Amino acid sequence: MKTRIVHLLPVVMMVLLGALTLWLEYAVQDRSGGEAGPAKHEPDAIIENFMIQRLDESGTLRYTFSAPRMVHFPDDGSGEALYPRIVQVADDGGNFTASANRGVVNRLGEEVFLYGNVEVLREATPDTPEFRVSTEYLHVLAEQGVSRTDRSVTVNDGRSTLTGVGMVVNGKKRQFSLTSQVKGTFNVPGRE
Repeated sequence: MKTRIVHLLPVVMMVLLGALTLWLEYAVQDRSGGEAGPAKHEPDAIIENFMIQRLDESGTLRYTFSAPRMVHFPDDGSGEALYPRIVQVADDGGNFTASANRGVVNRLGEEVFLYGNVEVLREATPDTPEFRVSTEYLHVLAEQGVSRTDRSVTVNDGRSTLTGVGMVVNGKKRQFSLTSQVKGTFNVPGRE
């Protein structure tokens, strides 16, 4: 009798493993609705205190992207960052920095959407005063050096102030335009 139990033990183990496998399969299917549906927008990774640097062909730093926390979503490859900061490095030292409460980055990192307390700052250089933009939303095309919004904007260029709705900034060409409802106060140097 003892030899029969020893010979049956592997069979009993295989039956138990088979039953466990079936149970796991049904448990997983029940959670996902039993059928393969569209991927849910749920995070698969969380990154904390990171910085990404982008170099050009010659190895020169062109821009950085950093945040204290970012969540990655595998369904579309996007990431959502808390308090993101983007710095576009300028050859003359007048770097552009964009920051916000929240940002969404597309799969390839070419586009960033900034939301809440968005601020763009170009550092002062010996030839140009500080340039600061405040808005609630900004779409940044980092590789092109272009930022734009369709929301209310306040622009401070030195001690001159402009307000309006809608804006396009081209950091590489050092150009910006407000698209509607523009009002301004200009400081003329030497007339204070």
